[in-house]
Amino acid sequence: MNTHSSFSTNKIIFLVVFICAALMTSLFVFHMSHKSNPVLSADDGLIFPAARDVKPFELQAANSKPFTQADLQHHWTLMLFGFTHCQKICPTSLGMLNRVYLKLHRTYPNLQVVMVSLDPERDTPEIVDHYAHSFHPDFIGVTGKTPELRKLQSQLGIFSAREPASGTANYHLQHTASILLMNPQGKWAGVFKYGLNPEQFAQALTASMQSLSQQQNG
Repeated sequence: MNTHSSFSTNKIIFLVVFICAALMTSLFVFHMSHKSNPVLSADDGLIFPAARDVKPFELQAANSKPFTQADLQHHWTLMLFGFTHCQKICPTSLGMLNRVYLKLHRTYPNLQVVMVSLDPERDTPEIVDHYAHSFHPDFIGVTGKTPELRKLQSQLGIFSAREPASGTANYHLQHTASILLMNPQGKWAGVFKYGLNPEQFAQALTASMQSLSQQQNG
């Protein structure tokens, strides 16, 4: 009886995860089909026709420093969501971003990379910041209380769900793997797909920032 109940619960959880993932994919496809700025190919990602406001939020960086929407201003920001126990997506993305950062930082000295941990139960601000620094000392790691994380996720279209696990400390998180681009006005300007190599990402990012800067100046 307990086994059957556990099995049913797991089925419900995975069904919810599947539906949420399908909705996120549909939303992305919708945005792709309605874009008017062909800066990027569909294989790279999407730059929005108009940058989107980011509503106020408050997360925590190391040493209890708040990380808010104001910290996105005056920077080009690449933001990704994940967790330090991530086995593939997060280290792959951060390793790729390290190579891109080394290549582009001289041209774009105000470029910043921010990882937001969706796992505040295991990732303290100090832990996620140390994790981000392990890929590059300039990278920033932040997290926050679950309600604040959910508020930020909802406005940025970031999905996450905990997978069932036998041990409470051994769970895994499914999460959106995209990398978001914020402009120097602190607005959400676009999204890059997961899986680009450093050369592809650097080209896509450079083209995006140049196009967005020209739009702003024009």
